[in-house]
Order: sequence, then structure tokens, then C-alpha cells
Amino acid sequence: MSNSKPLLVYWDLRGLAEPIRMMMQYSQMEYEQKLLRVGPAPEYSRASWLDIKESSGLDFPNLPYYVDGDVKICESWAIMRHIASAHNLLPEGTVASALCDQAQGVVNDFRMSFVMLCYQPNFDENKKNFFAALPVKLARFNNYLGKHKWLAGEKMTYIDFAMAEVLDHLQLMENDVYDKYPNVKEYWNNFMKQEKIAAYRNSSKFRQFPINNRMAKWGGGDTQD
Repeated sequence: MSNSKPLLVYWDLRGLAEPIRMMMQYSQMEYEQKLLRVGPAPEYSRASWLDIKESSGLDFPNLPYYVDGDVKICESWAIMRHIASAHNLLPEGTVASALCDQAQGVVNDFRMSFVMLCYQPNFDENKKNFFAALPVKLARFNNYLGKHKWLAGEKMTYIDFAMAEVLDHLQLMENDVYDKYPNVKEYWNNFMKQEKIAAYRNSSKFRQFPINNRMAKWGGGDTQD
């Protein structure tokens, strides 16, 4: 097995890679990144990825991908679980494991609904509809987090890194979004106050934007505007 540092390859933005980065920072891993860029409008060329995609050596080429010695995988959840298994970020016990599996599906759906909002045409109308439907989702999260400290129970696991990231995106779009959901707000604050997470987000390694790629209707620039 190689002694080189793990390598994370993704676009030069937060997106699907930021929970992975936070996990590596939290676990005090030394790692390297290869950051790819989409070309300017109107083409938004993806050549930086497409030119290397089929020669990447991946079984199922996609971004992000991760190389750690003999391990060479893509798919963000698989990468997160791989890191979690080595750094005590997997759930413990039958109930916690079931809750974590459930949460992965729920968080994935929640995240994808927000991503679709950010990329689809008619952003203003879509945003109105998204936030009109959001209270039902946030109320469910609020009730759940009134019973559980973390999504898998009493132990923080890999799924919390994904959830906290999408919650962060939402509050950047609407900073008062959690005012009526104190358990959600406390959960998000508790995660972001974790010593190693806070240190990372206060360092030059962290960038608040871009969240999405250049062609997105929101979050694709270097600032919120």
C-alpha cells in the first residue's frame, strides 16, 4: 500500500465534497486535493474532468473521487463511509445503524431538493415554492432532533457532516430560516462549534463560496451575490 496522502478530486467548490473535507479535517487527516474548474459562460466546459474521466482508472468514473492507497472510489456517500470506518464516525449498535441508514436517505433527498432549486431555471418562482414547502420538512427535523442529539442518536456520525452542510447552505440563502425550529438551529450550531470543525471553517482552507458550479442560479460565484 502506498504511503502517499489520500487524494480528493472534485470541482473547485463546496458541493458534494465539503462534507468529506470536514470529515478529514475533523479526523485530523493529512490529505491532498485536485480541484477542477468549469469553463466560463456560455459553454461552461467540463473538459477539465471529461478529458481525464475515462483514463482515471475508476470503475464508475464520477466526481468526487477519492484515492487512499489501494482504495480508489467515487460516490460521495461511499467516500464518507470509507473515512468514517477508519475514524470512529460510523454508528454503533443496531438501532443507531438503522437510524443512520434512514437519515442518509432523508438527507440525500433534502439535499437534492435544494440543489435542484439552485440549478433549475425560473429561480425566483422555484425558491418561493421551495420555501413554501420547507416548514413541513423542518418541523419533522425539529421533532426528530428534540429526541436525538445527532441523526444516529447520541454519537456524531458521518451523516451529520452531510446534514450540517446542507443546513449551512440554507441559512446562507435565508439567514432566519431556523428561527422557528430551535432544535434544528441548536443541532446546526452544535455541529459547527465542534472544535476541529470551527478551526477549519475559520482557516484559509475553508471558502464559504462557491457552493455550486458556475452555471447555477445561486451559489455559483465567489460571493453570495
